[in-house]
Amino acid sequence: RQALDFALGGATSAGRAPGRLEIASLDSGASMGDDDEKLLKWTFDVPEPEVSLDLEDGIYRAELICYVSKGGRVKDVRVRGPGRGSRKEARKDAKELKKAAFKGGSDPALFQVRARRKELESVKWNAKDLEGIEPDEDKKEDARRKEIEARMNEKNKTEVPMQSHGEVLARLAAGGGPSEAHKAVGPNWKRPGSMTMVPNIAGQPDNSWLIHEKQEATGKYRAWLFFNSATGKYYRQKEVGGGYLLVGVPNAPQEYPLYVRVGSANLPSKTGKKLDMAVLLPELHKTGFLLKQPLEFMDKPASLFVLCDGLRNSPAAAEFCAKKMHSLLLPKLSARATAWEDFELADLLRETVEGLDALLLASPACFAGCSLAVGLLSGTRIVLGGLGGVRCLICRPPPATPMGGAPQRKAVQAQAPWTSQLVVGGDAHTIACQDELLRIESVGCRLADGAPGNRRLSSVSARPAELQAIANEKERLLVQIARASNPFATLGLGSNDLKDGKTSIRKVFRKLSLVVHPDKVGEELKARAMGAFSKLDAAASAIESMLGIDQAAAELLAQIDAAVDGGRLAADPAIAAKLIGVLEGCGPKQTKQAVEKKFHAPLARLQNACPKDVERALQALKLAEDTVVRGTVLWTPAEADEAVQVTRAMGCKDLKSPTPLLSASLVAECVELEPGVCVGVAMLPDGMSAVTNEEVAQQLARHSPARPRAAALRLALQGASRQDGSAIGAVCAYLDFESMPAAGASAKRLKSSKPERVRISHILLRWAGQKGEDEFAKPGVPPPQRTQAMAELELLELCEELIGQDPKTLGARFKAQVMKCSECASALNVPYADLGWIELGGAEAPLEAAAFATPVGGVSDVVVSSRGAHLMYR
Repeated sequence: RQALDFALGGATSAGRAPGRLEIASLDSGASMGDDDEKLLKWTFDVPEPEVSLDLEDGIYRAELICYVSKGGRVKDVRVRGPGRGSRKEARKDAKELKKAAFKGGSDPALFQVRARRKELESVKWNAKDLEGIEPDEDKKEDARRKEIEARMNEKNKTEVPMQSHGEVLARLAAGGGPSEAHKAVGPNWKRPGSMTMVPNIAGQPDNSWLIHEKQEATGKYRAWLFFNSATGKYYRQKEVGGGYLLVGVPNAPQEYPLYVRVGSANLPSKTGKKLDMAVLLPELHKTGFLLKQPLEFMDKPASLFVLCDGLRNSPAAAEFCAKKMHSLLLPKLSARATAWEDFELADLLRETVEGLDALLLASPACFAGCSLAVGLLSGTRIVLGGLGGVRCLICRPPPATPMGGAPQRKAVQAQAPWTSQLVVGGDAHTIACQDELLRIESVGCRLADGAPGNRRLSSVSARPAELQAIANEKERLLVQIARASNPFATLGLGSNDLKDGKTSIRKVFRKLSLVVHPDKVGEELKARAMGAFSKLDAAASAIESMLGIDQAAAELLAQIDAAVDGGRLAADPAIAAKLIGVLEGCGPKQTKQAVEKKFHAPLARLQNACPKDVERALQALKLAEDTVVRGTVLWTPAEADEAVQVTRAMGCKDLKSPTPLLSASLVAECVELEPGVCVGVAMLPDGMSAVTNEEVAQQLARHSPARPRAAALRLALQGASRQDGSAIGAVCAYLDFESMPAAGASAKRLKSSKPERVRISHILLRWAGQKGEDEFAKPGVPPPQRTQAMAELELLELCEELIGQDPKTLGARFKAQVMKCSECASALNVPYADLGWIELGGAEAPLEAAAFATPVGGVSDVVVSSRGAHLMYR
């Protein structure tokens, strides 16, 4: 109890486990009300759940730390609440999560907590909900900080929280050696050096410390984990505030015989533009080591696959997300020593994507957007997540007979078709999904009118030029009403049109209703007319209510809505400054005072009559404040409205502020891989919606298990052939799990056998524009005129032709194609027309990886190197 008390930063109260005392944490009084505390008592033999707050990029999150017992060990499991804009809201989330933890007891699956966390994602706390939570936040936080500092100072008088290992060694010299009753779990534990500071915790022998070091960005190593071999307890150094936290037993990482092969294809549009970006990190441990974010406690293999599908005919957001995704994810993975639960990995991806979206919205590429698919492999689990129009599929071969071995399994798999499973994506995050449509309508529907399959989400009301281009009066008015983002745009009114009062509003309503009333249109327009007339009537009533309360306030609200519909409020400081009534580039204090003086009092008078309209206006004013303070034009919005069909996406700032029409919430699922099976994974963009799941499974089966890039290229070509020439991409991976580790092998580092060299022959195709001369080029071959894409397509078709015939004659047929098509001098080698032996480290990385991944007697993937495009036979 004393050790746990010091590790968590404070003394315990009678009968209760300690709170987590740090500047950014909550004590038990802050996390639960007095009445709740009387009803809920912790009676289990693991420490009581703790709550704390995290602040990342201006977003507050509640974090609940639960201690669960698994396999005779206690480990900490963390559940983080949704991102909030204020500390009060995050503290309210913390209170709710802790209540759920008490109700769930010692359930290791944390069902109650996870269910409550899911509910909190859709909860928006109002002022009444937050009553009693930190009524005077600043003063209370200052008092808590002073209390912590006083307690730590008092503790320092009697015991030193940090002591050098040299002092420990001096005391050990007097007698008694280190106690090693327990062994540390995990790799690379070491004795601290003489200058290393180690904890001095009451009840913990100070001669038995082991440390685990991590290299920082500066290149220096620092101890971040501590283990006491006498007590078997583990501690983590706090990131801020000093002191230590008790953590669960670290994960003993296993290396499974799982072969990861991944490839991508990215076809440009007819104009040569590429919109899709892929990130493929098949060896995440190596990536983490190079970026000084080691993953020493994570199971192997670990891989990361990301597909970013650009929206609005711009690759800017896709490029931004592709470059930044791993740099946000790796520090979170590296900072964890204990084993990850399935739902924790899914939450990790969600939080990473939310943080990535916040960075994108603050960048010059914020107006662009992209859908995103991500796959995170850890050991025998893969977490697939997506938002937007992407699809994530897992395709499996048919099950083999129980008594069949590897040859029989492969024979069965070759004859029967693969099955496909849609894990996430499809239409779930598009206008076609009814649940997403209801969510959008609840915050302010801005849908381009038309057939359900062609409806798009717009950031602004229909512009005058768009409406004037529609000759038919009924159609023009139906589009105007459907696209309207506010009551004034619904009736086609500006601030000057409100000066005649409520009488003029009723006249406009009668005039428009004669055109769009359901009784005035044909049967083909009746459904649209019913919705338009309902929206028209509601808009007229709302404006009349505003005018009855305060005409000047209604005119101000109309001015704000008109500025938003202009589409440049977030981009142009001049427009924002004109709305607020200040000079461009003035300071935040002056801008805020101007907004409060001009708008707050009038809008407050309209609050009861039209709360949603007032809330939207206040968000628009906050956006205008930021634009004025920024003082520079970061991007130029397109003249035409760039509507989208997705309901969740990265970026697209105009669709998230001032009205949150788009969401950046990732949906993720964890899938356990079966032993003895080669599983195919496909990540496909919205442009491949015409390619069915069954066709995806067919192509993955065709190129299994060593040609993921060929499968991705064929799928991309299929999708492009059914589109209008737009850019398209795909990511495919094979996770070939040949066998499970034997029982009792969890502590061993399992290695799969890999030859030191392989012998291959290859077909080389070069393309126009390649730099430098190839000293190994085949004599007499004219300079190539093909493009890189054409070279890859030629090899893909040749590959599929070769594997589609009798496998017994594959070697002879491949040799014939080498002599006929290859532009490498190795085609002239006798008698095999081969390249010879390739040893590890003896060729370019892509070529070497594909050569060693190809099975004996098989054809490789389509590979690109500095020499050109390759197809190999091993």
